[in-house]
Amino acid sequence: MINQKEIQDILKKQGDVRGAVFQTDANYVLKKGSQGDLLKVENLLKEWNVGLQFKDVEAMGWYPISWRTFSLLAIKEALGWDDIQIREMGKNAPNVSIIVKLFFKLFPDIKKFAQQIPNYWRKHYTVGELEVGELDKDRQTMVIYLKNFSFHPVLCRYLEGYFEQATKLTRPEDSVVTAKEIQCSFNDNTPYEAYQLSWTK
Repeated sequence: MINQKEIQDILKKQGDVRGAVFQTDANYVLKKGSQGDLLKVENLLKEWNVGLQFKDVEAMGWYPISWRTFSLLAIKEALGWDDIQIREMGKNAPNVSIIVKLFFKLFPDIKKFAQQIPNYWRKHYTVGELEVGELDKDRQTMVIYLKNFSFHPVLCRYLEGYFEQATKLTRPEDSVVTAKEIQCSFNDNTPYEAYQLSWTK
């Protein structure tokens, strides 16, 4: 359970995120549960003095980056979800928008996909830098680094799932894609998060 000090620390974070992420959160909660579940999440957010109302969010609007963390934490706490369910939520996210799916499918060449990753991130977040540090086409692995985006471990699990499915959309249907966080600013005292991606085709 998050405490008041953690809430205040997260609220101090600077930056903005597109409203589309919250619409995706709400859609997933409704897909797995009900309108009542979404209300539980919003009531918890209200207890934390976070003014996020999912129905009022505009997809292309900019909202406080702290809300991105609070939304996931409230979903996890209000609905009793674990890290695996948050990861699955992240994995589902790239599938929600047809535009997002088409974007990733435009880059079947993994090198071209890697080149687009930083630009894609900046369209959704005003903070953090997503960079490809290592790409080995022969071994079919890639390591991406997310810098200056240390908010809460709940985001690590969500993004692990997100990056896995985003990469999956660029690969052939029968390719097996896995993503694993190999370095974490919360556990390893690094100034970034690192995710290793691998694929079979």
